[in-house]
Amino acid sequence: MKYLPGSINPFIVTLLLLGLILMGSCKTYQYGYWGKLPGSEYSPVIEKDTASKMIQALTIKKQFLNSETLQLSNEIKEKVSSESPISMYTFNALFKNLHEQYEVDTIYHRLLQQSPDNSIRYQSKQALMESALNYKRAFQKNRFLRRTINRGDLAYGIPTNTLSQTQQFLWSDKTNRQYLVENEKDKKATHTIAGFILSNSVDNLHSYRYKTVYFLSKIFGQFAGQFHGKIDKKTNAMLLQSHLQEYDIVLQKSLTHLTEKFIPGYFGHVGVYLGNDLMIETPRSGVRICSTEEFSNGEIYLIVRPVNLSENQKQKIKTSLNSQMGKKYDFNFDSQSPDRIVCSDLVCLAYDYIDWQSKKRAGHFITSPDDIVRSLLDRPDFSFEMYINQGQFISKPDTAFIQELLKQK
Repeated sequence: MKYLPGSINPFIVTLLLLGLILMGSCKTYQYGYWGKLPGSEYSPVIEKDTASKMIQALTIKKQFLNSETLQLSNEIKEKVSSESPISMYTFNALFKNLHEQYEVDTIYHRLLQQSPDNSIRYQSKQALMESALNYKRAFQKNRFLRRTINRGDLAYGIPTNTLSQTQQFLWSDKTNRQYLVENEKDKKATHTIAGFILSNSVDNLHSYRYKTVYFLSKIFGQFAGQFHGKIDKKTNAMLLQSHLQEYDIVLQKSLTHLTEKFIPGYFGHVGVYLGNDLMIETPRSGVRICSTEEFSNGEIYLIVRPVNLSENQKQKIKTSLNSQMGKKYDFNFDSQSPDRIVCSDLVCLAYDYIDWQSKKRAGHFITSPDDIVRSLLDRPDFSFEMYINQGQFISKPDTAFIQELLKQK
């Protein structure tokens, strides 16, 4: 339906009204954008001199973090604009930065809520408004960044909707709105309260659609996962164990699982060996640590070994893998949204110094197990150690052999 010039689109009006209702039902923001922190009433009061020194130190730290935030934001915006995939290193850097930003913001919240001194509370609230405004400049105007951050990232302790809460704080009372108007020179629709409500409402509708696709895909995936042949996991694990070393990347193919028919490429699954007969993987139930036997759910395996890892690299890989525990399986198959992950994302996030290949499938960039293999083919710091096919071994398979494998389904 077309609307005459100057007429009002009822769809936009509906979104605005919905947004106003949602904002009106939200918590008050007198305690900052995260509300009253748990346990704050039992925390010891911070003296004014101590609080003043804390604020000075936090201001310096914020300047550094804000510079890093804008740099990461600009890098991601360029990638989104050119329709290029964003590296896992950048995603890790983004959420690590947000984690550190929120740690500082939490201290400001505690000062706002606990300090008996009016000047300290005033400075704390000003700092929170400045933080919220910096997030607005860095993230709020970019749809991809806004939605990705609001989905959160369990690995870095970022809950859902934190960005949305900071922006609602900017519009929560007259003082905050006046601060925004005086300090934000942008005259586009995102600068107005109507613009914020509209973008928030559109994001909510997108989130419902995203979750609906996730739900339907999950139902199909769980149903298809019931159909598979009998696999001798114990024997498979015995074949694997004698060849595995800590930090090995293990790719797997099942000849009998129906779900493998829907995974692009030759290999259908991948995990990382942690040592002591333990693997970490992301099956449909989510990220878990399991025994080698529980992992060995296929007939064909390829062991890829990182060579000469430094102690620092080992520690970072181990920390990253452990931090993913508790994440759900991503039935949206979107590697550019690390709130949920598939098996290959687990590897890519942990070994984020690799420039992992990915392809756009069904509107999302996704790195498949085959993409992991392709990304490592010409790297001297990785070795293809062993190929196992139903009890038959090929030690140190060459590049030509691996490339021929990847041509098969």
